[in-house]
Amino acid sequence: MDGRTQIPVINFLKEKYKVEFIDNITEPGPNLILSEQKKTQLLNSIFERVDISINKHSSKGIAVIGHYDCAGNPASESEQKTHLNKSLELLRSKYPHVIVTALWLNKNFDVTEL
Repeated sequence: MDGRTQIPVINFLKEKYKVEFIDNITEPGPNLILSEQKKTQLLNSIFERVDISINKHSSKGIAVIGHYDCAGNPASESEQKTHLNKSLELLRSKYPHVIVTALWLNKNFDVTEL
């Protein structure tokens, strides 16, 4: 959701995957929502939007993002990276036919792939 992350992530994904467009599905603290799987309504909303991106827009991949100074997931970097890894497990099991990756943005909003 954080606007500070959007352009760096879009640029990274466009360059890495040589695509022209990136669909954005935003929520505050998506790595926490996906890893905990407690907020069922939000989780289902994310899945509905991912389904549209994959099935209607022909998206070939999913990236889940965590970043420094996240208001939606104010956990430490190491905790957020644990959340990202759990999110990867969930997304890869639900969408085995697409590439799923996790990205971390540091305090300078530099993108690193986990």
